[in-house]
Amino acid sequence: MAAIQGGWREPLPPLLQGAQLLLSERKIATDVPVPLHGQVDQVFLARGWLILVDTKRRKQARVFAKDVIQLSVYATILARQASVFAGQNYPVASTAFIRCVTPHGTTYIEVSLLSTREIIALWNRYWMLRREGLRARPICPAPTVCAGCSDRDRCPRGSREGNY
Repeated sequence: MAAIQGGWREPLPPLLQGAQLLLSERKIATDVPVPLHGQVDQVFLARGWLILVDTKRRKQARVFAKDVIQLSVYATILARQASVFAGQNYPVASTAFIRCVTPHGTTYIEVSLLSTREIIALWNRYWMLRREGLRARPICPAPTVCAGCSDRDRCPRGSREGNY
């Protein structure tokens, strides 16, 4: 385990200062409570808690719902697998960080994670839609949301919205 000290080129949030880096670019998975898998960017051990960090390269420092879901899935996996990765069963923090790398610099944005119950509900909804041959249809609350979304070209709603 590497201690995180002054070797970083950017200021770390206070919670991560002096933390230990446990995992970096590591695949993780679990079958309990539902099959989940992913690849974490970083997992730190700080003050007895596992804290997730996921890096996003964007034009602006923004967090999307999909970012929170992604980190929440990782937290659900780590809650079941912490002893495998960390040597003991440390608790997973209910908050994590999105590390936004933009042309203007790097910003850490703290986010609240979804509960395991919410992740299971999303997993169940996904598979229910797949069984029915359906896809989730995102609803755009305002034209400015689609205009600034990095997934606009891939989104069935955003790609139909036209230019604003």
